[in-house]
Amino acid sequence: MYNQIAQLRAKAKRRAADWQHKTTTGIAETFSRAGVEDLAITSMVKSGKGTLESPGRNVRQKAGLNRSIAGEAWGRTVTLLVYKMADRGGTVVRVPAPNTSRRCSACGFITPGSRETQAEFACENPDRGFVDNADTNAARNIDHAAGPAVSGLLSPRQ
Repeated sequence: MYNQIAQLRAKAKRRAADWQHKTTTGIAETFSRAGVEDLAITSMVKSGKGTLESPGRNVRQKAGLNRSIAGEAWGRTVTLLVYKMADRGGTVVRVPAPNTSRRCSACGFITPGSRETQAEFACENPDRGFVDNADTNAARNIDHAAGPAVSGLLSPRQ
């Protein structure tokens, strides 16, 4: 039984690695520049148990999130993208992560309440009322943060 579980986990890991290689190769061959959030992944997956004096809260949820992040191997994806872009003469821009998902890409207004759901971003600036997919909004913010020298974060190869 344990052997079968180990085989299934190994197969899932190979599939994930295959997807990462194919995806990063496709990006590197299509674009000359790509941007990624500069996430502190090691800090993100630290245990939520806490100490005897200060026990953690929502420990099971935190453990599940940690397993999910580790299973997706975010760091490996960035590593693969960096070396493949460099191999093809492209560049990867690491952008500071704070507020990329809470900042309005249309006006720059930052508020924690702009993410009512995981999928939707709604700017709370009374003058704008901008609504977009949360991931698209965050991607635009990463593009803006990369600066004018790297305008068009995913810049097609010429």
